[in-house]
Amino acid sequence: MINWKDLLATIEPAFSPSIAIKVVEAAKKYGQLQSKDLPTAIPAWTVPGEDHSWYCHPYEDSWTYGFLVGELWLLEEQAALGIARAYDSATITSLARRYQDSFRQWARHAQNHDQGFRFQLSFGLDLALTGNAEGTQALIDAANSLVDRYSEKVGCIRSWNGIDARVPGFEALSAANKDHHFITIIDTMMNLDLLYQVSIITGNPIYKKIATRQAEMCMKYHVREDYTTFHVVNYDPQTGEVAGRFTWQGFADGSTWSRGQAWAIYGFAQCAQRTGRDDFLQMSVKLADVFLAKMGDDEVPRWDFDAPLPTAPDASAGCIAARGLQLLYELLLQKDTKKAEAYLTTGFKLISNILKECLTPEASLKDGVVDWGKGGWEPLLDHSSATGNPRCGWAITDHALIFGDYYLLEFANAALKLKTKYAAGP
Repeated sequence: MINWKDLLATIEPAFSPSIAIKVVEAAKKYGQLQSKDLPTAIPAWTVPGEDHSWYCHPYEDSWTYGFLVGELWLLEEQAALGIARAYDSATITSLARRYQDSFRQWARHAQNHDQGFRFQLSFGLDLALTGNAEGTQALIDAANSLVDRYSEKVGCIRSWNGIDARVPGFEALSAANKDHHFITIIDTMMNLDLLYQVSIITGNPIYKKIATRQAEMCMKYHVREDYTTFHVVNYDPQTGEVAGRFTWQGFADGSTWSRGQAWAIYGFAQCAQRTGRDDFLQMSVKLADVFLAKMGDDEVPRWDFDAPLPTAPDASAGCIAARGLQLLYELLLQKDTKKAEAYLTTGFKLISNILKECLTPEASLKDGVVDWGKGGWEPLLDHSSATGNPRCGWAITDHALIFGDYYLLEFANAALKLKTKYAAGP
């Protein structure tokens, strides 16, 4: 039997006033509030060895611009969940929509496959929390941009147009040569829920059909026999056959990149929720079991479970996986209560450990001016890792990532909602 009071006490720092201060003050700082021009970049990561302020990535080649806005909407949701904060709804809403206005143009013609991250976490949360009609059209436009990238022959959405041609050995996979390759990555699993949602909004089954087919292909070709995952699968666009499987951000082609495994846990659980398919549920379960087994006694996941030790952690992978475990709790509760509750308590333990090891010093407001705290940390969490593989052109580990912060908040809000829904029993 779940003791919700005790569980929530283990993640109490996630509801500290400092959390809202860091999110809102960062949004103010980088939102060009004194200018008539909208921002063209948004916080994405910190640079190891430099100060602890956010690096802002330009929109035109960014996949992460939905996360800070998503954090703002999660703060807005907290008001209804009973969490006190130092900011009113008007402040949070205006900041979120200022950023949304600044990247709305990218909804219809996607740079790559990451439209769920960009638009479901921004305009989608706006729609869910406020009923803002602009959110509906933005989601439809973003979903249509994924349909544009879908190949009936391959049965997948093209994730990337190409890989950096300057990297030795990958010249054939350049964007200029994309008629001869079709690159898909495990992260795509996290963008399928957008398609399911838009299928409901429009009544058009094509979006659901594409999402389901993509998940089936991912299950067949990204997941290995031992339920670890390949990061990248390349198909022949003319035949639809697999042309190669490898990693871009993991340690090695045959290794288990922890964040990729976490994306798959969460993504297959979402697909199981949307379709009711048991094979998607069982896939998420098996991926989760492997993730937890490979973590062992580590309190924070390693960036790649097969990288030589000692190696850098990735708090973001832990936050994503923990959120996936919450989904598995709901999906399994009526089928296998013991297993469901084990996943839930493990997810809380994972977040509790991440808060203990990775939460940055508290910020505060003094006469309306932010004090970022010891070290000047603007992010919520330290000790994430974008990638330790220099194959990408840069290896960057043990730093802050905006999506690690986002999934920490998403887990915290979901924890409160699960308590409300299940505290009196399933």
